[in-house]
Amino acid sequence: MKNKVALQKTAQGWKFIDESELETFVWDNLEEIFELKPLARQLYIQGEVCDIIGIGKNNQLTIIELKNTQDRYIINQLTRYYENLREEQPFKDNVDYEQEVRLLAICPNFHRHNLIDEKHSRLNFELFTFYILCKEDNEFYFSVSQISNQSEAKLIKINYQQVNLQNQQNDNIPEAPRLLLDWLGALTETELENLKQIRQQILGFDHRIEEIIVNKSIVYASRYGKDKLRQCAEFSFDRKSKKIILFLWLIIPNRQNKTIARMQVDTTEEYLTYSRYVPVKEKSILWEKFFNKIFYSVPKDSGRLFSELIHLGQVYNQIFVAETKNIVNQALQTWLERIN
Repeated sequence: MKNKVALQKTAQGWKFIDESELETFVWDNLEEIFELKPLARQLYIQGEVCDIIGIGKNNQLTIIELKNTQDRYIINQLTRYYENLREEQPFKDNVDYEQEVRLLAICPNFHRHNLIDEKHSRLNFELFTFYILCKEDNEFYFSVSQISNQSEAKLIKINYQQVNLQNQQNDNIPEAPRLLLDWLGALTETELENLKQIRQQILGFDHRIEEIIVNKSIVYASRYGKDKLRQCAEFSFDRKSKKIILFLWLIIPNRQNKTIARMQVDTTEEYLTYSRYVPVKEKSILWEKFFNKIFYSVPKDSGRLFSELIHLGQVYNQIFVAETKNIVNQALQTWLERIN
């Protein structure tokens, strides 16, 4: 099954959430789009990085540069990549350097300067434009065509689902912001359902909790004073993993003044559960540091044993899995104590 893709809706239509997402999609579908076999991605050579390197029939080398928006310098980039690969000739076992190197540029549209650069270059470039088509059946397609000929565009299906959160059991749950809907479309069905439940748990807890976009994150908080927030939870999108990260405001253990801090929740099983790091010593609550991370450790009172951290035969930490809704409820209760 093809990888899920993260898209976002704009006033002009749909687009990939960033250039790396476009690159991932083309890489995964290279044979279907261009009849090429993938050879290298993000190839670093002579101080520059080529997006995609592929090979075609008879081991012909192809260099591909992608842009998610219009760019004036894509022809210049491909020219430098051509020179670098011709000079160093990597992948000699797979590439026939006696053949002409194909140079492919892919953009939503091309700037006038691109066309001038291509016209007066001694190299041969193939320019492709693309757009994302959303059909009536809510299916998404990558439409790509070469600007130098009138052939019909290729349509490649995109593994993305448009999310509608309006059918909530609780009528008091507000309409989801566009940013969240874009993120949710990249998740599996199970991840989507579990995150919907977390969102409903937070927003249904108290009418004073609002859903607020702050610096490309979605914060769940109440307002007080002049433009001040009392947060209890946050969703943030990790573009590398294409997953939503959950943060909660919780009390730091072992502090007499009950300091509250923003903490990332290590969710597992498609957001249904989270990992709890438990010191072997009973009745201790502390910060634990291992694997170059700091975890929130609590006494074992529920959950199932997932694994143990063992060094030289001694058990240092046990990892238990508990339901995510429990720690979300803990953050909500902490928030409630702060505002009352």
